[in-house]
Amino acid sequence: MAGSSKTNRKEGNVPIEHECPLNLLPRDIWVRIATKVASNSIHHLFNMQASCKVFLDAASSEAVYQHATMRVIPLVSFLFYLDRPERRFLDRCVEAENMDAILRQGLTEYFWIVRRGIGMELISRASMEGSVEAGYLSAMLLPCDHENEEEVQRGVEMLESIRTSGKVERYREFFADIFWERWVDERPSDPGHAVACRSTTCTTHGTLACVNDVSRVSCVHCLVDYEVRIFLEMFRF
Repeated sequence: MAGSSKTNRKEGNVPIEHECPLNLLPRDIWVRIATKVASNSIHHLFNMQASCKVFLDAASSEAVYQHATMRVIPLVSFLFYLDRPERRFLDRCVEAENMDAILRQGLTEYFWIVRRGIGMELISRASMEGSVEAGYLSAMLLPCDHENEEEVQRGVEMLESIRTSGKVERYREFFADIFWERWVDERPSDPGHAVACRSTTCTTHGTLACVNDVSRVSCVHCLVDYEVRIFLEMFRF
């Protein structure tokens, strides 16, 4: 049978193992295939693991957990999978430093399980691993949830770095789509006042709520307050 191992005997009764056809391809090729499968469907990956020992070995590789893309998995699935085998897969992805999985686990902790401290740690971890979406989220949550001036300043610096990439709108849309699902139980604290810009001489301090075009605003702290206001609007449904 194809894929099975048989033993023949030639002169001298020396056993000869027939190679499984799947072993003709290097293991790293199967790992790449398994990673691609994992990026599209956890269920298909599980089916692959159940197919044969070659696939099980490749699909259980650390690289699969590290590089599997979570973007095709609805965020709400992280909640539904709590008591299912898929949960272990997602946990393994977090352990393997998969930044997409870390970000989504952080969102789950912060906004659904309502453990803000753990949630912020995971979101910050995803940001340090290179997730720009996590960087944007950290920049938004730091002014909302921290009275500490150093933390607020860190949020200012993070957002300024993101703004120079010209992709702020893209990250707004990314999180607007997530929070539109309305599964959120916990919302960020609304400071109700400007927290980034505290200057008494800044000409735009406290006025950006009425401004439609911020392209000429030079105060980076005011721009953070403006972005935080837009971010908080995502939760008013």
